[in-house]
Amino acid sequence: MNKRIYSDENGLHFFAAANTYDGFLSFFSDIFDSDELQKITVLKGGPGVGKSTLMKNIAKEAQNLGFTPECYHCSSDPFSLDGVLVKEKSFAVIDGTAPHAFEPKYAGAKGRILNLGEAWDTSVLEREKEKIKSLSCEKDDCFRRAYALFGAAENLIKDETSISAKCLQKEKAVRACDKFSSKYFKNGSFHTKVKRVFTSALGKEGRVRFFTFENESVNKYFVKDVKKTAPLFFSLLYENALGRVNEMYVGCGELNPERINCLYFPSLSLCVSLYDDEYCAALEKEQKDYKIINLGRFFDLVSDRKNRAKYRFAEKCEKSLMKEAFSELKEAGALHEKLEEIYGEATDYEKITLFGEKLMKELFN
Repeated sequence: MNKRIYSDENGLHFFAAANTYDGFLSFFSDIFDSDELQKITVLKGGPGVGKSTLMKNIAKEAQNLGFTPECYHCSSDPFSLDGVLVKEKSFAVIDGTAPHAFEPKYAGAKGRILNLGEAWDTSVLEREKEKIKSLSCEKDDCFRRAYALFGAAENLIKDETSISAKCLQKEKAVRACDKFSSKYFKNGSFHTKVKRVFTSALGKEGRVRFFTFENESVNKYFVKDVKKTAPLFFSLLYENALGRVNEMYVGCGELNPERINCLYFPSLSLCVSLYDDEYCAALEKEQKDYKIINLGRFFDLVSDRKNRAKYRFAEKCEKSLMKEAFSELKEAGALHEKLEEIYGEATDYEKITLFGEKLMKELFN
């Protein structure tokens, strides 16, 4: 899998949706909560109309004014934004087009739609309607095949985890988790506010991961996985934290959101996440402290030897399926770029610029 580490220039970086084994999954309604935010602007318009650029400009302006924007990237194309949220000003601007279609809950009062399609020369799009239809259908087919492949890969990952779980000395893992919890979590009865986001996603670039929570934390812990047993440890830690902390962010697995890859506790400035060679090497180079939770300590090697052949077969098949799925997503990305070119030729970007300038004045007034 490909992997990129994004810098936190222009804010904090996450995904609000993901391409999962069960299709496209969006957390838009939870993240962009109409009851919590004072204003939500929903951008409408086709590909290439300038929605992402407008949101990037808003994020940049927010940071220039001393705010901390949360940037939510497109899972299929991490170089594009699906949304930007500025908590200090209690507003969000989001892409409300498919597949993450979004409508304002309190239209006119707290939410509104900005239709960038008003900048189109529709005669150009009408001339290209057959090409638009063909490209769109081809792209949908690519995603359909990718999701089918992800589904097959997920079944194998579950099998791998089931095989490995037999080799994990759970009592030792539980004791280690309890010891860690007693160090950081208070005994008490809190109503823990749980917020779910994707810190990684699967798209045309392969697997992309952000390290926002790790960068924000003073106390950094990394769980060294052994044959896909890390989610079992994260689940134990999650259960221990419930009722003992005020707030907890859950970094959901990019393929299966039920698997946890990261836990972040803002009040403790504590992050526990999946180990990453490249990121940890960068921390060492910068002489920043972090600690390792090595699951190898709880792994029974005798049991592992008995099940090694089964695990390797499942893993080999899973990797082959994932590789093919990424090829489909890459092809879908290329088709989307062709659609962007068509819509770009039909778009009056001077109008889009004026829309953006007016919106920014309203948001930051």
